[in-house]
Amino acid sequence: MTTETPRQARQRPNSGDSSAYGESLADIYDSLYPTSGPAVDSMVAFLQELRPAPASLLELGVGTGRLAIPLAAHGYRVHGVDASPAMLAKLHENDTTGEVTTAVGDFAALAVEERYDLVLTALNTFFMLPTQEQQIDCLRGIHDALADGGAAVFETYNPQTYHRLTEATTRVGHLAPDALLLDTIQVNQALQSVLVVHTVMGSGRLRKVPEVSRYAWPAEFDVMARLAGLRVVGRWADWDRSPVTDQAEKHVYVVERQTV
Repeated sequence: MTTETPRQARQRPNSGDSSAYGESLADIYDSLYPTSGPAVDSMVAFLQELRPAPASLLELGVGTGRLAIPLAAHGYRVHGVDASPAMLAKLHENDTTGEVTTAVGDFAALAVEERYDLVLTALNTFFMLPTQEQQIDCLRGIHDALADGGAAVFETYNPQTYHRLTEATTRVGHLAPDALLLDTIQVNQALQSVLVVHTVMGSGRLRKVPEVSRYAWPAEFDVMARLAGLRVVGRWADWDRSPVTDQAEKHVYVVERQTV
């Protein structure tokens, strides 16, 4: 089993170009993260049990629609936010029925007019906000975006996966018969940060895309949620609701508004 590297935020505040990651990788993104299969099916089943369709759902960092499109096919009313126009263009190519609505935007400074039954932040996107303050601001925006009785769901990598790395690590993946992905990973334990440099090689081309994430430990996530008026009501190791262990590759959090 391979461990997914964290995905860089395509909505990064106070950066020169928050859409750079999406603009660089939109053409191969669906090869990096398959758009169908058991992982997507189990995610849909998890959300159906949590808040069944036709609930309204906001996905932050929607990308090319890997999750949004199957959720819409299952009856959810899906709106996606992403900073990359190239990613959203690819989403609309993939969404042949036109069910998913989208907006270009910065989810770190979330401001939406509608309130949603579900807010989904998948594939490590929340950790791509580079500071604790920005992560708290994002949680506050999610609090305001939730409808009464709504729930927010976060899929993150287990910090232990990277925190235990004491030296640079390289992993190789296959994108296509004529293309390779080389990931170089460096961890700064003191800053709780992970730098991944994706090197895409194929068809006579080579491109490098840096990705930075800041991980939060479970207890820290709980505190940040409370500061934003939220509370964690569930944490699992995967969409199948398996229990969290040190060896788990991911965490799935369910968060609701605090009640007085």
